[in-house]
Amino acid sequence: MPAISLLVAVYNTSQYVEQCLQSIADQSFSDIEVILINDGSTDHSGDILEAFAARDERFRVIHQTNQGLGAVRNRGIEEATGTYLAFVDSDDVLAPQYCEALYQEAENTGADLVVSEYWIQFEQSKRIIPTTLLAQQKADKTSLIESLLHGEITGFSWNKLYRRAFIEKHHIRFPLRGELENIEDQYVTLRCFSLSRVIAFVHEPLYYYRVHLSSIVQRYQKQYFQHGLAFYDAQRLFLKEHDELTPYEKAFCFFIVNHTLHCMLNEWKSQNSLSFQKKLGHMREMVTHEAFQKAVKQVEPSKLTVRKRMILFLARLQWVYPLSAAASSYQKWIEYQTRKSG
Repeated sequence: MPAISLLVAVYNTSQYVEQCLQSIADQSFSDIEVILINDGSTDHSGDILEAFAARDERFRVIHQTNQGLGAVRNRGIEEATGTYLAFVDSDDVLAPQYCEALYQEAENTGADLVVSEYWIQFEQSKRIIPTTLLAQQKADKTSLIESLLHGEITGFSWNKLYRRAFIEKHHIRFPLRGELENIEDQYVTLRCFSLSRVIAFVHEPLYYYRVHLSSIVQRYQKQYFQHGLAFYDAQRLFLKEHDELTPYEKAFCFFIVNHTLHCMLNEWKSQNSLSFQKKLGHMREMVTHEAFQKAVKQVEPSKLTVRKRMILFLARLQWVYPLSAAASSYQKWIEYQTRKSG
C-alpha cells in the first residue's frame, strides 16, 4: 500500500501534461502511486501518459470516454490504494516537497484533511502570485465553512491531502456532469470541512495552479447560475440533515449573492458567443430570481469589493442595461489583469 495516491485528471492538455507528470516523478517523497485518468482526450495527451507510465512503474493509465471532471475524480477514488489521496489537474505543477510536506503534516496531526497554500501562475503574462488565504484562518469547521461560503478560502480539491479511510467512511464523491458542473470541488470541500475530525494547514505555497485561456475558470460556463442554485440547495440539505444549518444561514445568503455576481461577470467573458439579447435575458433572470432577491436583503455590502458593491447596487434596482455595462467593464478589466505582465 503506497502512502499517497495521486489522482491526475487529464483532458486535452498535451501542451502541459508532461511538465505536470515530471513534477510528480521528481517529488522528494517517493512512496506514491500515480493514477492517470484520460477522460477521452482528442489530442496527444493519451500517448504522453502511456509513454511516461512505461518509464516509471509508479504511474498507471486509465482511458475512458469523456464523462467530466466529477466522474474522473470518482474513478480515481475507486482505483486508489494509498493511505492518503491527492488530486492533481494535468495542466498544473507540484513543488518538489508537495507530497512530503502534506504527508508529514497529516501524520503529525492525525488530520483527515490537510490544506496547503498555492501559487497562481498566469500563462499569458508569466506572472506567479502566491496565495496567503490560510494565514488568519481558524481550523474549526464553523469558521472554515463560513470562509468557504464567503469566498475567503477556495474550495479547490487539488491543494488538499485527504485520508482515504475518511473519504470511504463517509462515501464522499463528486457530483457528475449536469448536476453541479463547475462547482463540484466546493461541493466536496464543504462536506470534508464538516465531517473531518482534524483539519491541518501547510502555510507554504506548494502547488502551481496554471491559469490560461482554456482553463475552466477562464471559459464561459454554461448554466453556471443554475448549478450554483443546485449547490445552495444540496449543501443546505446536507447541513440540515446533520443539524448544522442554522449557524450558516447568513453565510448561505452571502454565497448566493456573491455567486450571482460572478455569474453576471461570466456572461460578459470574451469567450461567450451568445447574442447581446441572450446575455441581457440571463442578466434579467438572475436579478429577478427569488433566491437572489431573498438573499440580497440579508447581505451587508461592505463585505464585498468596491466594484462588486457597484454591481450589486444596480442588481438590487434591477437596472439591467447599466448593470450589464458595469459587469462587462469589470470582466474586461479582469481579463486585462490576467494578460498583463509585471
